[in-house]
Amino acid sequence: MTTYPLRCTAHTRVAGWMSALIATATFSYLHDAYERIPLVVPVQFADGNPIQFAYKSPALVYLPFGLQLALGVIFAAVVVLLMHRALAPVADSDSPAAAAAQHTAEGVALLALVWIAFQAVNAWRLASLWRHTFDDNIEFHTLGLITALTATVFVCVRVVLKVQAAAPAEGEWDAPVVDGRRRWATAGLAVLLAVGVAAPLYLLAAVWGGLKPI
Repeated sequence: MTTYPLRCTAHTRVAGWMSALIATATFSYLHDAYERIPLVVPVQFADGNPIQFAYKSPALVYLPFGLQLALGVIFAAVVVLLMHRALAPVADSDSPAAAAAQHTAEGVALLALVWIAFQAVNAWRLASLWRHTFDDNIEFHTLGLITALTATVFVCVRVVLKVQAAAPAEGEWDAPVVDGRRRWATAGLAVLLAVGVAAPLYLLAAVWGGLKPI
C-alpha cells in the first residue's frame, strides 16, 4: 500500500497558528514586563506571604515562554509524524486509517493550543506576582488550570469518538494511526510522547535549580 503525507484539517491549522500567535504575544508581554520586575523576586510563599526570594534572571522570567516553545515543538513533531506515516491509499484519502490519523493530529494540535494558552495565563500571573510580591491573581490561575484540564478531557474524548467513528465497523478499533509495518515510526511516536512529558519537567527543574536564593 502506498503512503503519502496527509493534509492537516482546518482545525489543526487554526490551532497551530493560534498557538504561534499566543506564544509570540507571551514573549512580547514578558519582554515588556522584564524591566518592571524587581531585581529580587519572591519564589516561595507560606499563607500567601513570601518567605524566600531569588535574583531575577531571564531563565526565570521567560520560563512560561520556554515551556510554550517546548510544548509547541514536541506537539508539532507528533503532528508531522502522524501526517507523514499514516496508512492512506493515494486513491482514497478518506480511508479509515487516514481519517484516524487526521483526527488524532487534530487532537494533538488542540491540546498544544490549550496548554500554550494556559502558559500565557501563567506568564501574566507570575509577572504580576513578582511586581507586587503577592499572588493576587491566584483565582485566575486556578480557573485557567481547571479550564485547561476540562478542555484536555473534552479534546481526548472527542478524538476517541472521531477515531472510533472512522473505523470500518462500529465498535472496531482496526484503523491504525501510524503504519504498523513501519515500526520505527511507532517507536518514534512513543519517544516523542515521552519527551513531551519529560521536557517541560526538565526545564522547570533546570530553572529552579539555577535560582540563587537570598
